[in-house]
Amino acid sequence: MVHRLFDTADVVLRIARLVLALERQADMRRHRPEYLAVLARLCRVCRPLHATLQPIIHSHLLLSVRVEPRRSALRTLAASWISARPASPRAPVAQAVRRSVSRVRTIVVDLLSHAEPGQLREHFADSGFCAQPWPRATCVFVRVSPDAIKSPGCVVAQALALVFEHARFVSSVYVMRSGPTNYAEPELDVRRVLGAQAKWVRSLCVGDGFRCQISECPVPLAELALTLCAQTSDAQLELLRRVCASVRRLELREITPRDLDCVVAGVEFGCLQRLRICLCTHAILSGASAAGLLDAGPGRDPRFPRLRQMRFEGYYQTAPPILLRALAAAAPLLDHLHMDLTIRNSAELEVWRIPRLRRLDMRTTVGVDVQPALDALFACGQTLDIVAVASHGRVEGCVPESLHLERVRELWLADVCVPLPHVWRLVRSLPLLVQLEATVLYEAGQDMLLETDDGLATIAEHIEPVLASRLELLALSHRRDVLVAQRISRLGVQLMALLCSLPALRRFRGRDCKSTVEAFVARMLDDHQVARVADHLRRLDVC
Repeated sequence: MVHRLFDTADVVLRIARLVLALERQADMRRHRPEYLAVLARLCRVCRPLHATLQPIIHSHLLLSVRVEPRRSALRTLAASWISARPASPRAPVAQAVRRSVSRVRTIVVDLLSHAEPGQLREHFADSGFCAQPWPRATCVFVRVSPDAIKSPGCVVAQALALVFEHARFVSSVYVMRSGPTNYAEPELDVRRVLGAQAKWVRSLCVGDGFRCQISECPVPLAELALTLCAQTSDAQLELLRRVCASVRRLELREITPRDLDCVVAGVEFGCLQRLRICLCTHAILSGASAAGLLDAGPGRDPRFPRLRQMRFEGYYQTAPPILLRALAAAAPLLDHLHMDLTIRNSAELEVWRIPRLRRLDMRTTVGVDVQPALDALFACGQTLDIVAVASHGRVEGCVPESLHLERVRELWLADVCVPLPHVWRLVRSLPLLVQLEATVLYEAGQDMLLETDDGLATIAEHIEPVLASRLELLALSHRRDVLVAQRISRLGVQLMALLCSLPALRRFRGRDCKSTVEAFVARMLDDHQVARVADHLRRLDVC
């Protein structure tokens, strides 16, 4: 089996997602049309990209519906837009799409404006979609624009019903909103949306901006992602319990701790591998109220025998430690945990309770003291390979002298400001560390500038090679540039000495201009005293 690092297809798709994120501030899952447009553009770059992307290009059918001005369009990514108007002959449309009938696996419907049921059927017919069946299509992606949100339940249900008439083997349904989702959140009835196709659907994902009602228990699903209605009845929660018992991937958004307990208490999620819980953040609870989260008591504890990945989002005072204790017994295979922290008792963060945990992502809010969580993490993270701590704002922290992260390979502290000597402590104490990101905390006197020659002499004095270090990527943020007009600050001296002391270093990312850093590194290597211990910098990639 080829490792994903050397898998051309995987690399190309990661490039496409990165391009989409940079250009559109969007993600592939919720902005499929834009993502496909990026793929179509990359496909024309060169033959290897074309060969890799060709199966995806031919497997997607795009249908856009706009009532005013009246225009419907049907295309595959392998062809140009084909506009179908009442006056236009349908034969060219049918001929253009017929060649891709046997290849199409995913149908993307983009509802760009509000349409009545009769109008929607007309637009589907005018586009040429109804001219033939789509026997191999297994996935449908419906995106609803703000202009089509007047009666979203009806629009989505009608659009899916028309798709199901001509694509009878659809098993995966995705419904998303385009544009801002912070306006009114319309309700969708899951049974009405799926209609007669409910018995075939195995994956249902309803994106942010919709709230779902479960009026009837669908057939067992393998994947379920939705936001519950604000007033969810106990009967609906019981239906949800039955659905959740069979899923492999589950995402519940805007759910209160009380409703969450009703859904998971006493349930064995025998197939569940990925779980995401987004607590209702506007319903602020007291610490005592949150204490019952996933701690239902004897006989009512949930069980997750196959759970591998969990995301726990929503800020409560005491939930995460209780969550860890519950997961330790209920999820023996858990290896990736993401959770939000605003807890005053974060010293209770005992990740060692989950013996197979390999990756931990923590996120905090502004103004929260992150140090107790860092202390607990550094003291008992013996099993972790990857650790990431993020914040909605910069927070100060420090690295204790005793570290118990012997296995960690990646440490991401982008929003945690630590003194530079503590960065030294990390690279000395973590022998397997390969990637490190942190923010350097400024201290008194570090802004003082030195002439280049004096700076080079001082750098040579501060070099302390860490021969056992495996660090290859170092990313350090700092408040000001350290290289200014042929001079270097005292912080820059310490930083350059650190680069010289890491023999395995291959890539560095900092605040200063790339060309400025490269020029200074070249100047350092002209100094024989520095070059003798820092020859690895000749291969350093500055980004």
